[in-house]
Amino acid sequence: MWAGWCTKVICDHLGLGIKTGLPYIWHSKASNPFVNLKKEYKGIYWQEELIPFFQSATLSKDATTVQKCYLELSKQVKAKLGKVDDYFNKLADAMVTWVEAWDELNPSAAQLE
Repeated sequence: MWAGWCTKVICDHLGLGIKTGLPYIWHSKASNPFVNLKKEYKGIYWQEELIPFFQSATLSKDATTVQKCYLELSKQVKAKLGKVDDYFNKLADAMVTWVEAWDELNPSAAQLE
């Protein structure tokens, strides 16, 4: 869900459309539903903050690439959701790490010159 919400904000900002299809994986919770609830209960509370966060998230004119958008969004996550739970501070840091790793492994033509 997180990736989908981030993608929606970024694509709306950049004026990009999204075409979706069938999921690539099948997720089946064959385990005990009460065990799952215990593991995922924070998400129920977090929704009260997450949904309004993504509904109101905006990106600056300087955010002209997916990477810049994602980095800007990570700062907002830390600033606005970090107070909800420290998990979001770690998630924001992981978002930055992901962009750094992506750029390192997928250098643009300009970086190769």
